[in-house]
Amino acid sequence: MSIHIKWGIVTTLLCSSTFAQNIFEGQIIDKNQKPIPFVTIFFDNKEILTNTEGKFKIDNLAKGNHQIKIDEQGYEPLNQTISFESNKKYIFTLTFHKTYHLDEITVAGHHHDFTTANIERIDQSFIKENYAGSFAKSLENIAGVNASGIGSSASKPIIRGLGFNRLIVSENGVKQEGQQWGADHGLEIDALNVEDVEIIKGPAALEYGNEAIAGVIRINNNNIPAKYSTSGEVKGLYQSVNDDYRIGFNVKSRENHLFYKIKGTYGNFGDYRTTTDRIYYLNRYLPIYNKRVKNTAGRDANAEVQVGYIDEKFRSILTISNVNQKMGFFPGSHGIPSVDRLQPDGNYRNIDFPYQQSNHFKVISENEFRINSKNIIKFISSYQNNHRQEISAFHTHYANQKAPEKDPNLELDFKLSTYDSQLKFEHNHNKNFKTIVGVQSQLQSNNIAGYNYLLPKYNRNIFSAFFIEEFKHLNKWKANVGLRYDYSTFKSEGYFDEYLYNYLLEKGNSIGIADYYANRSSEIDRKFNNLNAMIGATYQPTNIWDFNLNIGTNFRLPTAIELGSNGIHHGSFRHERGNPNLDAEKGIALDFKSTFHKNDWNISLSPYAYYFSNYIFLKPSGQFSILPHGGQIYEYTQSKAILTGFEFEIRKKINGNFDVHFIYEYLYNRQIKDNNKLGNYLPFTPANNIFGQLNYSTKIEIGVIENLNLFVNGKYTFEQNKIAQNEDITSAYFLLGMGLKTSLKINNFRANLNIQASNLLNKRYYNHTSFYRALQLPEQARNIQIMLGIPFGK
Repeated sequence: MSIHIKWGIVTTLLCSSTFAQNIFEGQIIDKNQKPIPFVTIFFDNKEILTNTEGKFKIDNLAKGNHQIKIDEQGYEPLNQTISFESNKKYIFTLTFHKTYHLDEITVAGHHHDFTTANIERIDQSFIKENYAGSFAKSLENIAGVNASGIGSSASKPIIRGLGFNRLIVSENGVKQEGQQWGADHGLEIDALNVEDVEIIKGPAALEYGNEAIAGVIRINNNNIPAKYSTSGEVKGLYQSVNDDYRIGFNVKSRENHLFYKIKGTYGNFGDYRTTTDRIYYLNRYLPIYNKRVKNTAGRDANAEVQVGYIDEKFRSILTISNVNQKMGFFPGSHGIPSVDRLQPDGNYRNIDFPYQQSNHFKVISENEFRINSKNIIKFISSYQNNHRQEISAFHTHYANQKAPEKDPNLELDFKLSTYDSQLKFEHNHNKNFKTIVGVQSQLQSNNIAGYNYLLPKYNRNIFSAFFIEEFKHLNKWKANVGLRYDYSTFKSEGYFDEYLYNYLLEKGNSIGIADYYANRSSEIDRKFNNLNAMIGATYQPTNIWDFNLNIGTNFRLPTAIELGSNGIHHGSFRHERGNPNLDAEKGIALDFKSTFHKNDWNISLSPYAYYFSNYIFLKPSGQFSILPHGGQIYEYTQSKAILTGFEFEIRKKINGNFDVHFIYEYLYNRQIKDNNKLGNYLPFTPANNIFGQLNYSTKIEIGVIENLNLFVNGKYTFEQNKIAQNEDITSAYFLLGMGLKTSLKINNFRANLNIQASNLLNKRYYNHTSFYRALQLPEQARNIQIMLGIPFGK
């Protein structure tokens, strides 16, 4: 599909010398100072093609005015007159243009590169205008994207019904590594300081490999500041639903080759408001006092520093970040709720037992070498340390277990360290043919502690190589063909629970039964290998139609909790048992997208289908656990499965002031039995939904207000009655929202103001993918959000 691009042209005299002839030199780059190759330029009606470094040169150019035209596919046409007097070198900088101002989103079916992927791109302004307490929740107005919420400030993204370890989130090319398997904790990303995001849907993510089944949410926090500039912004945020006060800042500066960026955010929030004064769980009613969910308060503090060097042949960027959060758990979310634990304590901002705290420290080094006009080497290395703890007043299910002398209230402790390195070589044969070869390695270690047990201590190593060929033909066809090979090792320690063994013997169980349950995890030593392939194509027969097709195999390594867990997962209210014999999850996926764009219409249809030969999921075993309060045992198992659906999207600019945006998402999935008949539905599947938004914008100045934009939106979510075993049906609901954004101008003072209201009708509803849905606890009440940004510098 076509992308409209706004050209910001910065003409800089870089060098001047006296020759016998007049030479005009130019280069086309993007906003990150990266050259854009193979752009067709019409200079006085003469066709000129830039090289792989985006450069072009014209000899013996006569002085005077000359006409430059660029009508490259995927960009807004440029028609400009250049006054040429002497030898000069001009730089033309390209930046993305927001076609419609509904929600500041750019939908990109193609770009200046070879990609055939189904990609949607957003920037920081979209996050600000759609901020919903966390990064994943802020993406929910994008077609095909949902989120699993944990209270008011943590969530995990879901694409087309696939989330957790079937979806990759990366920052600056490095996969975010944490405890993705758990529904009871969020994604450690500082949402307010995200710069750009690319959402890749479907099987076109061959470079990412393991777990990139649904796609990739690629965060790019490495934009390069303009030369000889210093600028930044201070942001303040308030949310009424949980009395969240948040302040953030960012500053960036660059001389010629050196630059730096500093970012920080601090937030403090209270127990969130809901729409009910009681919940119904385990056949009894439990009170929610004052309609505030007790002990869901929290605070977070995030910081990031980035330094870099850039020139035409070499660039290097070092990013160091730390995201820290402490957040309470609703007392009913660990174990069985009791009325006593739900009594109000008179303080909506304190964090009591039980609570979680997490710290994500990350170092990323990005390096790029341009050997010559055709060859580029990229090397990325990183280190991540994800430390997550669950703190709960010591309690035991076994009379013989005593509180530990050290950290007696530390229930679970996970320390995940990940080392990652990537080497990629790109060779441009010509403007229509490119080869990419890459190798990757990841070394991962997880240590555990705490008086409770859920998953084992383990080490996992992954070594990968991939090969991609990219083609273009006549500016109408693009094609990608690729292969990827992965080899992985997984080793975990066994764990024998002596307290449980003695407890079971005291209860009269046999030695065999006691030994079976007390062996919480056996020692595991597994090796996995897999070969994947992908083919993709984009066809643009005219300037109003685009077609994208991607077909590929995919795979996912079983996680530590799927292989080796054995215990009561309090956050999920059940006894979970892993299976050390699970195979890697494999399948094939198809993604198709057709787009019509003419005048002020932009219409797209994106059907997709996934087939899994061995989908991994939790299944009720029919056997009840003899662990105290264990309930039924849920076992990780595998079966065939199919997942399919489509996204239908319309954008229409009605006139100079009004735009409209419409999305319909349909999703269907089923397990497939051994006799190839359809079985149960897959768990944790988002419901079908419709989203619509009307936007009004005007540049009329009213007092201190200028560039006023108003919007109203609505989202109808259908009843989710296609449920897995032991899931509850979730009723349909409709949510109404509205808001405004504007610029404030008082003398020399400038500020940007965003105000929005969500769940305006204060509707009581349940999100089928919410963590607290198992407790029949409704979602958040009406929320009024105010965000003020004060930019500075130039």
